[in-house]
Amino acid sequence: MVFIINIIAVYASFSLNQVLAVYLGAVLPVLYAIVVAPQALIEKSDIPSASIAKILAEKWNNAEDLTRYIVKYWMALAYPASSWKKQRNSVILYLTAFFLGAVYIFKELFGAGMLMFVVGYVLYKMSMKVDWPRSVYTSPEFKDGSNNEFARKEWELAAMSIVAFSDLYPDDRALKVAADEVSEESDVKLLLATHRHH
Repeated sequence: MVFIINIIAVYASFSLNQVLAVYLGAVLPVLYAIVVAPQALIEKSDIPSASIAKILAEKWNNAEDLTRYIVKYWMALAYPASSWKKQRNSVILYLTAFFLGAVYIFKELFGAGMLMFVVGYVLYKMSMKVDWPRSVYTSPEFKDGSNNEFARKEWELAAMSIVAFSDLYPDDRALKVAADEVSEESDVKLLLATHRHH
């Protein structure tokens, strides 16, 4: 839906003759950056960090590391069924914003051009963060990590955080399904055997 609305708005920007029509394509990226992006970019959780650490400490011996990771990627972990859609939308819109920014600069609309570059950057940062744990978990490069210790550590934290997040909301079926799917992976089973108390 976002893709279709975006295409229509960009088309209208270049096809209508009204003076302000050129800005129609900018409306959706700007609104998305103002309304949706802050939820992904600001490290804010629905549960206080101390409470998260306390809950996780009952089952995990690395509760502090998991708490920091969960708070950082809260939005991605809280919406496992839709985080990839937000990532896709933010990619579409940051590309649109950068394109319109270049067009505005070319048309000597420097203020609008700079604004769109800022919006594009915000949406780019959102696209990197809004589905990060799942993107890392499904990445063979991160999982292998043979030449990069950081990548492997990131993969381990991503996998464990998906499982640990369901401990915060034990009655949430979507989170439990996501955690169960990850828990079946052989490498994750080893991680759980090392870090999770049963």
